Amino acid sequence: MKFMNILQYNGPWKFSIEETPTPDIHPEEVLVRSESVGICGSDVHGFTGESGRRKPGMVMGHEVVGIVEAIGAEVKNLKRGQRVTIFPTLGCGKCAYCKKGWEHICPDKKILGVNAGRWGAMAGYFTCHARQAFPFSEETDPDVGVLAEPIAVATHAVNLMNPESGSTIAIVGGGTIGLALTLVLRNRGFENVYILDKVDAKLALAAEFGAKAIHVEKENAAEVIEKQTGKARVAGIFEAVGSAGTIRTAYDLCDFGGTLVLIGNLAKEFTLPLQGVTSNETTIRGSYGFNRTDFGQAVELVSKNQKNLRKLLSGSCTLQETPKVMEELARGQRQAIKVVIHP
Repeated sequence: MKFMNILQYNGPWKFSIEETPTPDIHPEEVLVRSESVGICGSDVHGFTGESGRRKPGMVMGHEVVGIVEAIGAEVKNLKRGQRVTIFPTLGCGKCAYCKKGWEHICPDKKILGVNAGRWGAMAGYFTCHARQAFPFSEETDPDVGVLAEPIAVATHAVNLMNPESGSTIAIVGGGTIGLALTLVLRNRGFENVYILDKVDAKLALAAEFGAKAIHVEKENAAEVIEKQTGKARVAGIFEAVGSAGTIRTAYDLCDFGGTLVLIGNLAKEFTLPLQGVTSNETTIRGSYGFNRTDFGQAVELVSKNQKNLRKLLSGSCTLQETPKVMEELARGQRQAIKVVIHP
């Protein structure tokens, strides 16, 4: 019997390193050895108990690149020793949403490292359904590979908005998702992409990616945009923070007939002026996760943009160091875009 270390969540602000046997696999599953695991903002919010989406006794981790160590009897499309990245969502496969390819909004979906049982990727090994494992380029750095998940979130949001070519687009929030949105939009040829944040390092990185950075505590975003484009509002805007205040900021910048896509998922509720939404004919869309098509596009983009994406990596840590790193991130003592765990 093979043993492994896991990072076990024991309730808000509580982690422990435990030793446990590697999990058994079902016929349709694979056993994956974790190479690189990204710490997602949702993991930090789960660690503090803020989101309420992590349960004591589980292992977190859904942004991962690893090696297939064992395959179930029914698995035909993968082989041992193959490098994979993981589409974290497993839908029921039977409902109307799954049949449309929307398993990310399946009411009965299971997400690796969130609600899929005990096993997530912050461990030596984890299991998942074989259809969740996407073959991953051997030439791509596994640390860069964990960014396929946030790039897929951005890809899905851009696909939902489907902005017209040449549109002016703005992004509220320069964290991982905001920067991923910048990369996706610039790769699709959008020239006028504005990003709003209050952290200089994030804005500098966004500028390196080709966005026009606006420091919200030093500049008036509407005035900056109007000076450069002739209009104070933008055709499409992404909100990638999730607070009531930043959602209002995004709405106020959205042009008449424009589209506001909400990706941030932290505030329980927010308010917007009904008369403004209706009379301006504002389209407001929620964007949650991504589907398999989005994820495939993201995996391809990652393999072609390693140089830029490596700039999003803020450091790495061992499994044993992760509790301290997670606490520093949660308390705002460490400013990071993406920290990668090497289990």
